[in-house]
Amino acid sequence: MKMIHKIKYALLLLAVVMVSCEVESVDFEASNGEADFINFVAVGDSYTAGYTDGALGLRGQESSFPNIIAGQLTLVGSEGFKQPLVESEGSVSGDGTGYYTLQIVNGSLTPVPETGDMGILGEQVYDASAPIQNLGVPGAKVSHLLAPGYAALNPFFNRFASDPATSVLTDALAANPTFVSLWVGGNDVLAYALEGGEADEVTAPALFAGYYQTVASSIFTGDRKGVVANIPGIDALPYFNSIAYNALEIDQAAADQLNAGYADYNTASDMLGLDRIEFVAGANAFVMEDQDYPHPGKMRQIKAGEKVLLAASSGITDPAMGWGSMAPLGAEYVLDEGEVSAIKAATVEYNHIIGTFADDNDLAHVDLNALMLRASTTGILLDGNLYTSTFVSGGTFSLDGVHTTARGSAIIANAFIDAINKKYDANIPKVNINEFSTVVYP
Repeated sequence: MKMIHKIKYALLLLAVVMVSCEVESVDFEASNGEADFINFVAVGDSYTAGYTDGALGLRGQESSFPNIIAGQLTLVGSEGFKQPLVESEGSVSGDGTGYYTLQIVNGSLTPVPETGDMGILGEQVYDASAPIQNLGVPGAKVSHLLAPGYAALNPFFNRFASDPATSVLTDALAANPTFVSLWVGGNDVLAYALEGGEADEVTAPALFAGYYQTVASSIFTGDRKGVVANIPGIDALPYFNSIAYNALEIDQAAADQLNAGYADYNTASDMLGLDRIEFVAGANAFVMEDQDYPHPGKMRQIKAGEKVLLAASSGITDPAMGWGSMAPLGAEYVLDEGEVSAIKAATVEYNHIIGTFADDNDLAHVDLNALMLRASTTGILLDGNLYTSTFVSGGTFSLDGVHTTARGSAIIANAFIDAINKKYDANIPKVNINEFSTVVYP
């Protein structure tokens, strides 16, 4: 009998504990805070446009970070978000190729571009009754946003420009936004970096400052609120960090064969007092062209800190081409130490300019440079998953090594939402990033 009473007491005590430990349910109340999101407009470049896997297509547009944000803003007053959607199921890059997809080539998973749908670049999707609100233009630098007639130079903008003589900024203002996101400036260094420093040029920071001030001041006039973001450095992007400078792994026989091939080069190097090109069993630095190197052969081995571009991968892995070993890597496939230094210095200056403008004008500011650096170092732990900048498998970056996957765009969208909520005392819900895709395996 005593045992029965003890059991009843234990059950009663357990019930009391369970009631006292019950988690109170709190309803989430979305709020716009101090901002007006009725008409959200996004201005920027390929990231804003939804460029992914090396091309522009409907899939990427639907998962663009501003479109993801716009979906959340419908809970705090937004009345919709018009994008210049691709009308076909295809995709296209500036070079005429389509999305990269993973395929098995020579026994290895390799990104291979689909055939591009050139008809996309001939589409005319402007509708005066519903102005475009996503003014992301692939390839655009800050100065391009100001240029009248830019549509004639950029077919991506020509698709949705209100008039051949208009500018991106003019069309953005014509949309009469109440809230604006501005993320631009990446192409002011990337146009140069993606060509290995052999084409285009880095925009001088003084010029960048003038262009950015003009664009941003025109957008954020009066009491119009918004959010600006800085640009990621090249250390954070897989395109510049997936191939190590000393990734040539060979055995002693291969080392001897290569050294024999460079025997005449090294004889001349000895006479000139210059560095030799020598290979050992194990990891070796690649050989690259260098027109400034004082050797008649105009080549040398790559130094630590210099960057081999992802575009060189096919030539490196193809035994018949032997780039970096039997034949030097072309200068357009490598960023040398001077080019790396110029790109990094400009990026620091650009981000200072952007951050200062945000502070001076009391705008929300997203430090995407820091976010992407986290992906490339410690990784970003979210919802039980670790996201990194590792090419293909990291989950953050798409198969072009520069732009994000759909899930990477969701991570960026949440970073924007965090900054907006903090600055404007808003309560915009973030998205569940696990609902978005990463790289698709065959």
